[in-house]
Amino acid sequence: MSTLTPTDPETLAASVVTALAVDADPQAREASVFYWERGLEFRRAVVEAAGRTGDEAVGRLVADLRERPADPDVHHLLARHLVKSAEQGPSSALTALFQRAWQAEANSRLGYHLGRGYTTTGQDPRTLQNLGARAPGRRLGPGDTPEVLVVIPFRDRGPGLRLRNLLACLQALRDQSAPRGFYQVVVVETDETPRWRDTLLPYTDHYLFAYKPGAFNKSWAVNVGVVNAPGRAEVVCILDADALADRDFIARNAARFQRPGVMGHLSYRDMWCLDETSTSRAIDQRLWQGHDQPDVEGLRAFVLRRPPGCCVWARTSAFHRIGGMDERFEGWGGEDNDFAYRMDTHSAFDQYHDPLLHMYHPSSAVLREDGELVNAHIPALSWGPSATAIGDAERFLRQSAGAPTD
Repeated sequence: MSTLTPTDPETLAASVVTALAVDADPQAREASVFYWERGLEFRRAVVEAAGRTGDEAVGRLVADLRERPADPDVHHLLARHLVKSAEQGPSSALTALFQRAWQAEANSRLGYHLGRGYTTTGQDPRTLQNLGARAPGRRLGPGDTPEVLVVIPFRDRGPGLRLRNLLACLQALRDQSAPRGFYQVVVVETDETPRWRDTLLPYTDHYLFAYKPGAFNKSWAVNVGVVNAPGRAEVVCILDADALADRDFIARNAARFQRPGVMGHLSYRDMWCLDETSTSRAIDQRLWQGHDQPDVEGLRAFVLRRPPGCCVWARTSAFHRIGGMDERFEGWGGEDNDFAYRMDTHSAFDQYHDPLLHMYHPSSAVLREDGELVNAHIPALSWGPSATAIGDAERFLRQSAGAPTD
């Protein structure tokens, strides 16, 4: 093997299992159709190599994994067998399998986590309770002057999983180690009607409704939140409504701005897209059981590698310096990358390796016929400060009335 390929059998065996599981699991593509398609040819090469090892046990275990890709025991047995075979002196076919698997790992942005304690049975019934019936938690007090503003753009037209996720997100944000008066949370719901206002009001510090029919515009919603939230926060956190924050989330990320020259950061490297079972388990542990964070050994997740945007922190001054998020993006895809690129170009922009759990909902991503994201036509790094004010909450309301939007 080349010097760029690991020699540790456990690392190589894990890469085989990951490639095979991502290829076999029907939910992997839903986690990120873009990432899934980009790694397809490399994974298929692993599948072909796995069928040519001449090892009956490998063949049987690979067949079991393809039939039961979410079974931790199958993952463990296949990995153990591959390690044992490698330690006994790998055949040329096994060496070829390892090489293909490492190529897949090196060229794929979609990984796989399956904790040894994962199971789809024995769910705690408390996960099925209505999150909207829980106590709201600590509120901002009179005279509080928050230094951190958390902005959550939101829309849910059904079946309600995004609403479930947002309620869990908001309640995790109410359960933080940071002083309650240090941060405030604003939800920006963009739709044709304030569909979930009454449900959300108890759990957020500020609720903003911005009329927007048609495709969801995350960039504009974020700008609306930053511009129209009360107060003068020093730092903005742009947070996905599907993120389940741990208890030290606010305190840990805010402390990073105490270092010289820091203007913003991504708090994570990889995003763990949980399946529905794992989402319920994570919500149960974090909220109902009161854990600081869920136990990852009980979770199944599709790991998106380096996807910018689910949780971005920036000084408010740096946010405005680059004109906020690009409001030309419509639908899902590309707006987060564009914002991160512009932050990195104009600011001291860092990246950390914190856990980021993304709660399940059906995918909204759509690819064009050429395989590109729907906003691929927008030139990268082409948005910036202009004479047009960002975050105009009535922009699309005026448009629906026939008035100019600029």
